[in-house]
Amino acid sequence: MVTEKLIGIISKMYNISNPMDWPAIDRFILLASLVLFVPVGFGGMLLATNMAAPQYLNQSLVPYLLTLYAAHAIILSALILEAFRKRKNTNDWPAFENFIIGSYILVVMLSAYLTGTHFSEGLLLIFLGVNITCTLASVNKIRICYWFVVPTLFVMGATDFMPSVPYAQLLDQSPIASSGRPMFGWLVLRAIIVTILAFLIYLCILAMKRWVERENLYQEMSMIDGLTRLSNRSSFINRGMEEIELVQRKHAPSNTSLACIMIDLDHFKIINDTWGHHAGDEVLVAASKIMMDNSRKNDEVGRYGGEEFAILLPGTSMKKAAYIAESLRRKLESTVVNVDGQTIKVTASFGVACYPSQDIQTMSDLLKTADKALYEAKETGRNKVVIACQPNEQPQKAVLQSIMMHKKIPT
Repeated sequence: MVTEKLIGIISKMYNISNPMDWPAIDRFILLASLVLFVPVGFGGMLLATNMAAPQYLNQSLVPYLLTLYAAHAIILSALILEAFRKRKNTNDWPAFENFIIGSYILVVMLSAYLTGTHFSEGLLLIFLGVNITCTLASVNKIRICYWFVVPTLFVMGATDFMPSVPYAQLLDQSPIASSGRPMFGWLVLRAIIVTILAFLIYLCILAMKRWVERENLYQEMSMIDGLTRLSNRSSFINRGMEEIELVQRKHAPSNTSLACIMIDLDHFKIINDTWGHHAGDEVLVAASKIMMDNSRKNDEVGRYGGEEFAILLPGTSMKKAAYIAESLRRKLESTVVNVDGQTIKVTASFGVACYPSQDIQTMSDLLKTADKALYEAKETGRNKVVIACQPNEQPQKAVLQSIMMHKKIPT
């Protein structure tokens, strides 16, 4: 937690953004810098062991392995410097990316095999490296490497069961003493690996956190209207379908119902044409806030499209929904939106429908019926609530009853 806060403070001080948002070549520079820990750490430990306790190492392999580590570190360092030069003129360098990924896999797998640790550190280093690399490089290239690494690890594991193949060829003596305790040098090597793994694990956590944040953002974008922060049309309809399925279940109470209120802001085009679209946006935000502030926890308030909104009211009768719609109508009517020193009055027309009903079997039917009542409200004067007529009622009578009823509702 302290480390994460410290990184956040440093990032703000030096204006460092998330690496996943960097240009490709900058991500490759970071990735190469991380990979550089491997040859430097492994090579340094091999050199120190060879100087302090050469009897434990296969001297025929040590020069070649030290040369490999040194070459890897030198080439990576040179490529990093070259990448800093290239980044002034280009945002990508695929060859650099290919070398970083390929060299990391080669060095880690070879080191793990020669020390007999490919079942533990080797596999873990590869796994963590893949996780980090996927955030900074091409996922397709990592997938190709995966199909190379996994079979190779199986082959390495199979050789452990072959008496004819030497195990841990780099070691001439076991790092475990006769007492059963590891030698000091071996413990130091394990400590170095643990340090590298701890650093890699923390980077993996940061990468996973970023992935989760992006996934949550994409999910929110797919469900929430960006301007009003209400449910978007698709999310609203899906919720309605779920609620209708709930009502249809056999164990649902017989009096369970689902009401729907369709709302359309009156003369919204005039607002946009007179005061501008930014004023229209302010009106939409103000109207959506009133709807959200006056909705229940289980209600679903959505922006259906343009200046049209919709509210789902689970477990609500037609009469109760009409009361709620009239209350919202009055609150909108009393709302004044101030934009650029101008005062804009807001009114809206409402259509109310309820499931189940003789003509309403699906969510589509419910929306069409509520929309039909909304159209009736707009055609008969706007700024009113109209209840969808029942099959045995005349539309005019339903409208009249709705208006008459709402006049009796106390403010």
